[in-house]
Amino acid sequence: MAAENNNRTVADEDNVGESISFSHVTAVATGWMLDFMFLSLCRRFKKGKRDEFSETHSAFRAIHQTSSLKVNEKAKICAFLARVMDGKLLDVQFEDDDSVMPLMSAAKIWSDLEHTVSDQSLFKNITILLVVQSVAVCLEKGQRSSASSALRWFENNLELPQGLGVKLSKIVEQRETYHPFLMSFSFSRLLETVQSYLDAYLEKNPSDYLLKAATKMVQSSQNAGGLEDVESQSSSLSKKANDVTEDRKKRESIVCRRPKRKLLSTRITDVWKPDTCKKRRASRRISSNELSQMTSENSGGTLKVQKIRKPPQKWTPQLDKYLKDGVKRHGQGKWSRILMDYDFEGRTGTMLKDRWRVLMRAHEVG
Repeated sequence: MAAENNNRTVADEDNVGESISFSHVTAVATGWMLDFMFLSLCRRFKKGKRDEFSETHSAFRAIHQTSSLKVNEKAKICAFLARVMDGKLLDVQFEDDDSVMPLMSAAKIWSDLEHTVSDQSLFKNITILLVVQSVAVCLEKGQRSSASSALRWFENNLELPQGLGVKLSKIVEQRETYHPFLMSFSFSRLLETVQSYLDAYLEKNPSDYLLKAATKMVQSSQNAGGLEDVESQSSSLSKKANDVTEDRKKRESIVCRRPKRKLLSTRITDVWKPDTCKKRRASRRISSNELSQMTSENSGGTLKVQKIRKPPQKWTPQLDKYLKDGVKRHGQGKWSRILMDYDFEGRTGTMLKDRWRVLMRAHEVG
């Protein structure tokens, strides 16, 4: 019976290959894979698994870029989630402008996703959370000037809710890192609210066709007694290819001697896994050529998904003068007070201490 089913599958594939364009079949299969990757990304975002999220996102981009499919709303949502996931890493860059931090870039994409949100209050809440946390993260890192720059960027590029800009300006001016307003719109609340959005979106736009098909195959394998202990979906498919009876192998050898006219193999030997799914611990820096290849188009231009770190900031003569004047006024070691008197462009007290040592070794200070 199994041999008859295999023969029928081969014949069906031959007929499909002659009557339907293979490119159309590929497009449908690619769409299923992208849906599965999208669903996996949403689950890993909700669980907060950064490494697994990054691997799945790389696989999603690799499949999407090799396909002829246009950038759709799911691709934009994936890009949005990647920026929120890295929202507290100020040295990670998604845009050409290195002053645009991850949450600021996320807010720009979020404004293009308004049509995917049925509840306008949810859309407004996420917008406010993105703006507030863009400022709050900078204050947490001790970068007051970056917080001010982020607020100005939002005022120039987005339509902020009434009174929000004024309130945040006062908080930045007073350096109130733990202001109650910032605590009420915390980063954890941002993650929870985005998760609520994903739940509503997946309920309205299910992306589980491939997952359901794979689940049915695993269940049928268990019911047939071919597998007794299945740890996961991928392991069940691998064991099915390895743990076959001797009689089944003979039947498959007969099928293999038929003319190779089929377009697609009927045997599942292993779970498909692109090279880009492999764990990588390499540096975030990439060349400009590689960066241009890892971009995809959207309505406003391009979505740059490769992450690179900002180059180190150089000390200027003016900043050295600020440092010397601050030490004269407050004394050596009072770096936090010196930071409050001058704008050191986002530098920390440790950076000031290290620079002071350099100046002393160079005999530029008395």
